[in-house]
Amino acid sequence: MGGLIPDEVLEEIRQRADIVEVISDYVALKKAGKNYKGLCPFHQEKTPSFVVSEEKQLFHCFGCEAGGNVFTFLMRYEQISFAEAAKTLAQRYGVKIPEVRVSAKDERREGLFKINALALEFYINKIMEGREGKVARDYLERRGIDRGVWEEYKIGYAPSQWDALLNHLKKKGVNLKEAEALGLIIPKKGGWYDRFRDRIIFPIFDLRDRVIGFGGRVLDEKGEPKYLNSPESSLYKKGGSLYGLNIAKKYIQREGGRVFIVEGYFDLLSMSQRGVNNVVATLGTALTTQQVSLLRRFGKEFFLLFDPDEAGIKAALRALETFIQEDAFPAMIPLPDGLDPDTYFQRGFTLQALEERAVPGVEYAMEVLMEGYDLSTVEGRAKSVEAVLPFLLQIRDSLRRGLYLKRLAEIVGVEEREILDAARRMHKDRKEAPDKGLITRIHISNEKKLVQMMIQNPQFIPLVAQEGVVDTLEDQDLRALAELVIHDFQLHENLSLDRLPPQLEERGLSEMAFNLAFQEEELEEGMAEKIIMDCLRQVKLKALKRELKGITKRIEEAQERGDEALLHSLLLRKQTLKMQE
Repeated sequence: MGGLIPDEVLEEIRQRADIVEVISDYVALKKAGKNYKGLCPFHQEKTPSFVVSEEKQLFHCFGCEAGGNVFTFLMRYEQISFAEAAKTLAQRYGVKIPEVRVSAKDERREGLFKINALALEFYINKIMEGREGKVARDYLERRGIDRGVWEEYKIGYAPSQWDALLNHLKKKGVNLKEAEALGLIIPKKGGWYDRFRDRIIFPIFDLRDRVIGFGGRVLDEKGEPKYLNSPESSLYKKGGSLYGLNIAKKYIQREGGRVFIVEGYFDLLSMSQRGVNNVVATLGTALTTQQVSLLRRFGKEFFLLFDPDEAGIKAALRALETFIQEDAFPAMIPLPDGLDPDTYFQRGFTLQALEERAVPGVEYAMEVLMEGYDLSTVEGRAKSVEAVLPFLLQIRDSLRRGLYLKRLAEIVGVEEREILDAARRMHKDRKEAPDKGLITRIHISNEKKLVQMMIQNPQFIPLVAQEGVVDTLEDQDLRALAELVIHDFQLHENLSLDRLPPQLEERGLSEMAFNLAFQEEELEEGMAEKIIMDCLRQVKLKALKRELKGITKRIEEAQERGDEALLHSLLLRKQTLKMQE
């Protein structure tokens, strides 16, 4: 089915489709209050945590965080596209879908995907043919990667010529400016040249199996850089994608939500070679909150396998911080004898042996952070506590945080109250510390509560929009969600969250939105308005203090430069703001 489905047709499908009726075809649901409950089809569980709201026409799992509307459910369960889900529902509920022309924006986007697909086809053909292709195939064989694996991941080869892909794209009539925008070719005086040359090519796919970018590894060990990735483009955002997730997602579900996370392409391929397919790789950057949110859509149990060198350990600690700031607690798998995951499996070690090495991530971080301190001395114990506390204070779950603080007290041999006192002092005193996430938690919770109240009490959305506080929200995801909610309300004069899953999915906001929608509490009459007003006041106050802090710094800079005009203007602004406190 080509083209876009008109909004009015999608709205008709949405209104006719009954989410309880549709999901009941796949999940045994039982009435539970005003909602329905059942065992989640997206992860293994014994106690039902999968909730379907007939009123909201949404589903949400409190176990694996899956959530969305009837379209989302079919897309995820059947592993189909949005258009296919819409067509399925339209046929079921008797809605006719006309063929329409694609918008210019979407047409250009589809054109970019086609250019990437042409490039991938070229790279795959090159690895299959000729002497250069044999060099690449031999290299993969030496690395222990069988043809079946590199074909599954669609590995290719970029020839050593400077214009091999360029000439191929010219023959195909490709707009070379668009190929440049995708990072396939690089401009030079009078033309372009290929970005990837004499490299094994790793295509990076989105969840719909479309190529969004490429990674390349040199065949000559002396080549620099060893790994080269596509630059960011309108299709490819490094911090929002994971290598291999398009393949891993179905295996993650089969393995009960277990996910292995590695750093390198060959780490992933070596694991896949040995039948471990529920594995993804980062893309040359530190793990981001967007990537963690993406993983949590499919998995519930995470295992980090990073290189055991200094850089790998630092990356592991950063990844653990990112996970725990998102209230997820992965395990860490330290590898023996300085091996990376690739060489670990090449040496014949098994998955079972690997899993037996797993330790809770927080305990691993504590051990690493305490290395080098002599716990037999008072000074060594004190410094080890100072090293570990900032990490532990990022844990938002008060129970877990308390237990780990108690564990720290046991390790260093001091009274638990001493550790708690130190934690309180650090929480109070540190202004620019790694525990920033915890320190700002109370402010973030005001923001979160404000957005939650907007979703659950849409009648207050005009008030929030009128107050103009959304642009001041510190949490970028909450700000983006609030903007979507306000836009939907203004467009339709009401809010219906089940209209928004495509936009939420695109921005990585689905989990947050459905968590806020389903975490309801009974409020006395008039309480909702009081909570909204209090949140607005707190958010405004926080924004005011941030602006005051920024102006104070600019005043100091203006004084140092002797800029009297700017100084006078800033002092007036500061006085105005102080009157608003």
